[in-house]
This record gives sequence, C-alpha cells and structure tokens, in this order.
Amino acid sequence: MSKIVVHRKGIPELNMVSFFTKAITVYIATYIERREKVKSRMKKFGIHLGIIGALTIALLLGTLWYLDIYTNHDSTLIEVEDLEGLTAVKAIERLEAIGLQSEVTDTVYKDGAKKLSVINQNPQAGLMVKPNRKVYLVINTDNVPMVMVPDLAEKTSLPQARNILLRRNLKVGKVTKKVSSSVRTKNDEPVLAQYEAGTTNVLKAGTLIERNSEIDLVVGISSDYYSDSTSAYDTPLEAPIE
Repeated sequence: MSKIVVHRKGIPELNMVSFFTKAITVYIATYIERREKVKSRMKKFGIHLGIIGALTIALLLGTLWYLDIYTNHDSTLIEVEDLEGLTAVKAIERLEAIGLQSEVTDTVYKDGAKKLSVINQNPQAGLMVKPNRKVYLVINTDNVPMVMVPDLAEKTSLPQARNILLRRNLKVGKVTKKVSSSVRTKNDEPVLAQYEAGTTNVLKAGTLIERNSEIDLVVGISSDYYSDSTSAYDTPLEAPIE
C-alpha cells in the first residue's frame, strides 16, 4: 500500500516582514492623525477658554468701575451727627445740610421722649460715611397711649397714690396740703381730691389721659401738723377745711 504525503505550503519570510511593516505604518499614521485632531481640539478649547477669561476680567473691571462711581469712592467722608432728641423735621434738615439723605423706618412710643422726636438712628452718631448716604431714623409717635385715671380721692393715702399712679405709668404732680378734722395723726396723709395738672379741674376716676401725665393731689393733714412750724412739703399750707 502506498503512503499519501501532504505538503503544507509556508508563507515566505519576506511576505511576513512586509505584512508587519504595513501594519505598524498604518498604526503610526492613525496615531499621528488622532494626536493632531486632539491638538486641534485643545487649541480651540484654549482659545475659547481665553475668550471666556478675558470677558470675565472685563466684566469684573466694569463692575468695580460702576461701584466706584455709584459709591463715590473718592469722595470726602462725612461724620454723622447725633440726631436723637431732635424733632424729625429738624433732624432731616440737619442731614440735608451736610449732604446726607434720610428715611423714617418706624414710629414707636418711648417713655420720656418728646413727641415726633428721633429716638434711634442708623448709622450711629460719630461714624464716617460717604456723601448721599441714607440715615435711617426711628421717630417717637405723637399718638401717646391713653391711661385710665384711678380713683384716689378719699380712698388712698399719699404713698398708696404714688404707687398706684406709678403702676399705671402716671405721675404725682403738685401736692397741696389741707388741714382736715378727719385726720387724727401726723402719719395720716389721705388723698382728699385729684385734679388735672396745673388746673383746678377735678379729674374723675375712669377718665382717659395720656400716659406719663401728672395728676395734682390735695392731701389732708392733722391740725397738730398744721401748727408745727416745720413742713415736710415745699407747697405752702392752705386754709383748714372741715
């Protein structure tokens, strides 16, 4: 029996070198092409980034320039005056005279302050500010809260009357002493009558008067006190009453 011999045809070495050379050449060409594209994109990105940066700087400089003009950066500073206690009209006139503006932000009631007077300001007195700066003012209202007059006559002593009026935000005005036969000792100081401050008008209990108003009182004293040459009050004694 004869043998069949199969011969495998091989690739010549020259063809193998040519194949790998072409593959490497194509790879290098592709790599270079891609790198050039990346460089081109990076260049465009750099240009865009530079444009954005330039616009940002220009915008920032423009904003600073505007603020410099708006706030009068180079202007001479002005010292804020003390306006508290002045009437609102007077305070506004003073501010305008030194080159400042004003704005009333609120009206409230403050014990002891004059009606329509400045009770608070911002900025505070003594601070240095730029021209045309606005000073905010709080004004004491002229709408004073009303308080009901208590019933003091023939029901309280002078110390009791003082305490009652104090609790109601009222004050004792002029105290007049009169001798009364109903008063037995020097320590008795009954309130005999109550009047509107500075008048002879009887002030009835329940009447509404402004907060912090004064009420004049007539206080009874004993005849022994009346005969004493030393008085605990500055007000002269009046004629005895029964």
